[in-house]
Amino acid sequence: MKKTLAAALVVISGQAQALSCLQPDPIATFQELAAAPESYFVLMGELTFDESLLPDAVSHNRVADPAPIPAYFSGNGLTQDGFVNDYYGNVTLQITCAGPWCGSANSGMEAVFFVPASDPPVTIEAGPCGGLVFQNVTPATVDMLTSCMAGGTCTPLPQTR
Repeated sequence: MKKTLAAALVVISGQAQALSCLQPDPIATFQELAAAPESYFVLMGELTFDESLLPDAVSHNRVADPAPIPAYFSGNGLTQDGFVNDYYGNVTLQITCAGPWCGSANSGMEAVFFVPASDPPVTIEAGPCGGLVFQNVTPATVDMLTSCMAGGTCTPLPQTR
């Protein structure tokens, strides 16, 4: 009995140390950032960079976020009329970590990116739980983001799996 209980505790404690993330929602992220004191850009397009510069997804020795990665963004910025403002140029990709778990990205990925408004180059953050980078965005989500930006309806859409 004691051996079984000890084995169960080892398994449970190992699982408790794993990173657990809620699936982020682009509309909820828009609402949260709209209420923040800082300004953000909402960009949709393609991010390209040298993937060999990405850190390992998990590193038990990590004490700080990895070095920034130079990248290039090509796409559009969100306005009240939709993603109609051309936005392209050099950006910085910053992978952030939560303990030993780090975010990641794929070069050439099409996504919606929420980025702090700053002078170029802007910084795109990819965290271990997502939250500011959304791939596979549906047309309904694009429409809702446009509505949010225009001050209209801004309600998170049902999640599909």
